[in-house]
Amino acid sequence: MEHKAFIFDCEGFRLELKDILETALDRDEIEGLEQFINSNINYLTDPYEGKHLSANWEERIEAKDPHQYGDVALTKFYNPAEDIGLGYDWVEIEDSLSRELGADLILLGNQIGKEDNYFDPGKMGSYFHSLNMAIDSRHKINILTQSRSISVKYLNPIIDILDLAISLNKGLYITF
Repeated sequence: MEHKAFIFDCEGFRLELKDILETALDRDEIEGLEQFINSNINYLTDPYEGKHLSANWEERIEAKDPHQYGDVALTKFYNPAEDIGLGYDWVEIEDSLSRELGADLILLGNQIGKEDNYFDPGKMGSYFHSLNMAIDSRHKINILTQSRSISVKYLNPIIDILDLAISLNKGLYITF
């Protein structure tokens, strides 16, 4: 699995789409998401190619479910062409951080939806890392590198991701 991370407008998402997405997942319906997409089509891109949506965007969606429609709607808040993730190196970094901190939220984040139906368009995991989580994660890494023998150089990729999000006053969208 490849760790992909994107600078994400968490506040815009919270204000405009989060409730619509959660309702769609809970009710297993796409109407609210479809309306959001059509109302915001000029701000959305294809989540895989990063190109602006065409008028026939809906034809490209294979599974007509809240996950796939949510995937398209979510692009209003991040640029799919600007992946800053850890790629395949994430597993080794995550294992080390989990051993030292006992948590996996530093490289992942929170999920949207209910436990039996989390938002997951790629079926490999989708997570949201708010600005506050990024600040907290960065603080934990600072403490870890000061108090233990984990090399900062080893953690530089995740430090760079967190520092970028924090400097832009944004969060992260993480997916696989």
